Amino acid sequence: MGKRIEGKHIKHSSNLKPFTETENKSIFLIKSSTPYISALKQITKLLNNFTKSKNVKKFQNESFKNVKYVTVKGMSKTIEKTLNLAIHFQDKNYKVDILTGSVKVLDEFVPTKNVPEEEEDEDDDRIYQKRMVSSIEVRIWIRRDQ
Repeated sequence: MGKRIEGKHIKHSSNLKPFTETENKSIFLIKSSTPYISALKQITKLLNNFTKSKNVKKFQNESFKNVKYVTVKGMSKTIEKTLNLAIHFQDKNYKVDILTGSVKVLDEFVPTKNVPEEEEDEDDDRIYQKRMVSSIEVRIWIRRDQ
């Protein structure tokens, strides 16, 4: 563990590539500010959209019909909330897979100084550090009505 850096901490997303439309609709990211009940309702709605694909026009597309599960992802302090969501859907008789891993994230620090803002050059003083963060991926399998 390195020494603590005083200043503003700017967190960057660990996502390296943008999601496709299908991935965007089938992946749910949990943040520390995401309320549990809200996440539960949104994931349930998402699962219902895929289950009742004949009634929802948007999900009639062939790429959406190939989606087999909804992915719920959480990192570091959101792991517990993500696991609680997985247990909830497992109790509702959904097949649930849990994958654990680590993700490399980039932290950006802007040191605080006593220099007037006009004289500051923001890019020169920034400090970047990489670190590994625990992550979890929960796959909730879609029950399609055949």
